[in-house]
Amino acid sequence: MKIQALTLQAGDLNAQRTLYEQKLGFPMLSATAEAITFQIGHTRLTFQQDGNFRGPYHFAFNVPENRFAQARAWLEDRVPLLADAAGETSFFSHNWNADLCYFRDADGNIAEFIAQHTLPAAPGDSFGAADVLGVSELGLPVARVPEAVQDLQKRFGLPVYGKASATFTPLGDEEGLLIVVPVGRGWFPVGTPAQALPFELHAVTERGPFTLQEQP
Repeated sequence: MKIQALTLQAGDLNAQRTLYEQKLGFPMLSATAEAITFQIGHTRLTFQQDGNFRGPYHFAFNVPENRFAQARAWLEDRVPLLADAAGETSFFSHNWNADLCYFRDADGNIAEFIAQHTLPAAPGDSFGAADVLGVSELGLPVARVPEAVQDLQKRFGLPVYGKASATFTPLGDEEGLLIVVPVGRGWFPVGTPAQALPFELHAVTERGPFTLQEQP
């Protein structure tokens, strides 16, 4: 699944613009008083101003699997990395064969860089904003995970990626995943409770394009 466009709410649009445009250096496609849109790899990421924002969201960006060390160092130069209870800021998922690190954006969203080692390596050995491949995950907190997973599979044909459980079920593939969790489950690595939040996602799979909208 490739996430082509994602729209999220923002409590402080100006602060998000400063982070994503000036600190991280992602190209801005448009900016108004109500919304800003960035091109991040193959994904158009939009933030819409919402005075009642009550995040955080969780989302991830794929980075080249052969340049995680460079991507992590680049990110750490620009924002503080999130640590787990043991103080670690770099993580390896054996289930996914992936390296991970996390940061909070200007609205407190829990964002992630993930290097999926099952994806092909990208040429080159340096790293910059242009090397981020795109949004690869969106957290989807729901009331009941099994029922939500069944509905999403029926509507969009999304396969389970790795292991499924009543508390954590990824749908999609290494390029794009919906991380279906129960409302209130703590987001790794800091344990902030997951909340159901509005979003609009446009993606494409082998079955074709689809749109998923949530307005809790």
